[in-house]
Amino acid sequence: MEIGMLALLGKTVSLMENLGFMWIVHTGFELRLWERLFKEASKEQILAENSNWDSLLLDHWLEQARVQELIVFKHGNYKLSKMGKAIYDYRDYGLEAMYKEFALHWGPCFAKLPDLMRKEISQDQLDREMENELISRASKASEPFVWPLLRGKCEKDRWGNVLDVGCGEAVLLRRLVEEFPSLKGVGLEINPSVANRAAALTESYREQIRIVATDVFEFTDTLGAFDCCLLNNNIYYFSSEQRVKLLDLIMSLLVPGGQIGILTALRGVNASFQLFNTHIPQNLMSFFLSCHEGFDGLPLEKEMLDLLDQTGFTEVEAIPLPFKVSHYFFAKKPLV
Repeated sequence: MEIGMLALLGKTVSLMENLGFMWIVHTGFELRLWERLFKEASKEQILAENSNWDSLLLDHWLEQARVQELIVFKHGNYKLSKMGKAIYDYRDYGLEAMYKEFALHWGPCFAKLPDLMRKEISQDQLDREMENELISRASKASEPFVWPLLRGKCEKDRWGNVLDVGCGEAVLLRRLVEEFPSLKGVGLEINPSVANRAAALTESYREQIRIVATDVFEFTDTLGAFDCCLLNNNIYYFSSEQRVKLLDLIMSLLVPGGQIGILTALRGVNASFQLFNTHIPQNLMSFFLSCHEGFDGLPLEKEMLDLLDQTGFTEVEAIPLPFKVSHYFFAKKPLV
């Protein structure tokens, strides 16, 4: 067999394995099987607890989860492996939402790609669930890497008032006020249901955190009040023209010398010093976004630097996060 055929066959087998992993993990979340198998159980016990389930399909799921080393089988019972326990432990850190994105939204979107490229069908709007819920939840996956950086910047630069644009469930604002009790924060969230969750989760911090359900372009009541404005994982949802307008608005909201912090995945990143030497995650995300109306995909690093320069920000820092899938761009409003 030719070397090219062997390489292609290897890629195909790897693709099948990865797709299987994705489907098994997503199904386990949806059926709460990861939670159930934290304690050992037989197939018969699971079926007895879920009498409407298909026995053959459950048998296949258990077999595939075992082959993928997500569960172990011993003495007639199944139980989570170490990897399975990690899936169970970290589901609320964006993992469950990410797998739902992949299984329910990315696959169907890319299935339309030939027709989209031939312009035989129109680009769709981003799915409502994807836009309103999953993005907010999936972004939690970056927080363990983002938090140490933000904590250090806040301590070093002595932020007193922070604006978080697109705050999601206000996780980072909550961590900031817990770490720095004198800090005040305002979170803007355009999605009312996400804003309501953020308000409920910050109820005990109501003297320090205010959640506003609004479009950022309608928020102009505290000009020149903030030491830092954060834009985490959302700059790519604005068109090029909107980005300029957005940064001009943020400039007006910052105190002289105040900082903007923009967290974003990038296209075309130099792969050196990555923990995993791959461009696949960010490039696929950019590809997925570009399949939808109104999106240009992820920005290049040069685009981000040019945008900050064009809107008058100075002292620009481009800080890669672990895995180098995302970068944090910090810049300052001039003192005069």
